[in-house]
Amino acid sequence: MSINHEIYSSYNLRFTSDRDLIHLYEVHGRRGQIGTSIHCSLDGDLDFSVEHQIALEAYGGVDDMRLIEGDRRYELSANIRFQNNSLNDGINWIRPVELIQILKPKDYVLCKVVITAFPFKAYYSKVMYIPVSRIIAQVQNPRVAPGRVSLKPADRPLSWLQFEPVCIVRWRYEAAPAYDQIGSIGLCSDGPYAGMLASFAPHNMKLRLVKQRDQMPKPLTAYAIVRGDGRRESGISAENGDTHRVGSLESEALGIYVEEGVGAVERWTPQIDESLYMGSKITY
Repeated sequence: MSINHEIYSSYNLRFTSDRDLIHLYEVHGRRGQIGTSIHCSLDGDLDFSVEHQIALEAYGGVDDMRLIEGDRRYELSANIRFQNNSLNDGINWIRPVELIQILKPKDYVLCKVVITAFPFKAYYSKVMYIPVSRIIAQVQNPRVAPGRVSLKPADRPLSWLQFEPVCIVRWRYEAAPAYDQIGSIGLCSDGPYAGMLASFAPHNMKLRLVKQRDQMPKPLTAYAIVRGDGRRESGISAENGDTHRVGSLESEALGIYVEEGVGAVERWTPQIDESLYMGSKITY
């Protein structure tokens, strides 16, 4: 049904089943159900048996369920993590940059729900297919900061407005650390410039989409700009190939997703990352 980035390396996965998988053994008059989990293979290993551990997998406990009225189906929820079980360094979750490289060659990730109960053999569901494009979209989704944060007075930014609400102004993602990093904390009024406010930002710019072959403008073309803090802003280029205007408190390097054969130029932004535009929408 859906997959959504929650926090750090945790993703919420929602799916449906024609059976109550949380109380399956109890429904059939048996006790001893230990737990319900979901396993998704990232490396093509389709041995989901409890005696075997998939090296690259998405794994999580199925912990929430509701009956869909009038449909005789159950909607289930699991918090999953993408992990490399072959690592022994104490941090086995797969970092976003690496995860995208693993997923890109595939169309679907295959999953099964596994239920264990004492003293019975494990129960395995049929295979569920998750479109890789939906997973990648969430891996690349901006890290969402809380609207407000509570800080001790000693940790507050220096300001005459000591009682002004404080926000996480910028997230910073780095491939090496184990977690997303807080880039800066400030007053909520210092939040990112967006929309029409971008024109009033201390640093603002537009990019221009051009054909790589002859550098001519590329109008009416889909794009997605990735900001320095990981936010993603999508749009369609204007008749002259211009994107929308982006603004920020300080200078930042931008990334952009465009279709093959198209590039982006801007006199004041020499650092531009180009890749295929990944904007196709697939529902499941």
